[in-house]
Amino acid sequence: MMGLARNRSLLFQLTRRDIAQRYRSSALGFVWLFVQPLLQLALYSFVFQVVLRARWGIQSPAGSEVPFGLLLFIGLILHALLSETLVRAPGTITAHESYVKRVIFPIQILPVINVLAGLFSLGLALGVLLTATVAITGHLSPSAILIILPIAALTLFTTGLAWMLSALGVYIRDLNQLTPHISTILLFTAPICYPIGMVPEQFHWLLRINPLTLPVEISRELLFENKVDFSGFSTYLALSLAIFIVGRLLFERLRPGFADAL
Repeated sequence: MMGLARNRSLLFQLTRRDIAQRYRSSALGFVWLFVQPLLQLALYSFVFQVVLRARWGIQSPAGSEVPFGLLLFIGLILHALLSETLVRAPGTITAHESYVKRVIFPIQILPVINVLAGLFSLGLALGVLLTATVAITGHLSPSAILIILPIAALTLFTTGLAWMLSALGVYIRDLNQLTPHISTILLFTAPICYPIGMVPEQFHWLLRINPLTLPVEISRELLFENKVDFSGFSTYLALSLAIFIVGRLLFERLRPGFADAL
């Protein structure tokens, strides 16, 4: 943490550059930061609500049924934060070989850039979701402000995972091919596209070991049901902190061999 705080200015600059590079060649530029989540929300709402006529069965405190698209979207944007790290982290160090060979460059911030860029996208998508929730349901739960807690816990977990995968990716190049598939597995073994009640009891263990399940469930309750139930959150937070610490320690342990491996 001290290393991140000490290099926070450099971390901010590199994160901003990373975000800018994604849209540098596009005609609309940063407008896509808002257009993409809007298009995604509209697409999933049309497919699941209009075509498939899916119903989740969650009632808002105002008494109206919460549209399926909104319930789905919160899960998707939380998954996107973890997914972006899974996909990008294994190649982070190998893609910045010149930085690795500069003794004074703090390479431990490179994996964190991916997380912060994903967190920035999540923030914009969450703003779109909150606006759509008010526009469609005419109501926003007071407990919605607490959504920062599950997001913070997931961010801790994701950052630790970023350090682990970026360090291991230097030595195990196959991780670049494996992690996109893991991302897909995490998407479909968390209650993102379906409620937990639809899953047979014998498969509930798959949902319990998925790091997305608890943040997604808590976020839905906070946003749409005005329900503050943090059962199991302290355990999840402790696990996330453990992953954060172990990830950093593993990164520092493997770091001396990066230059030779590259």
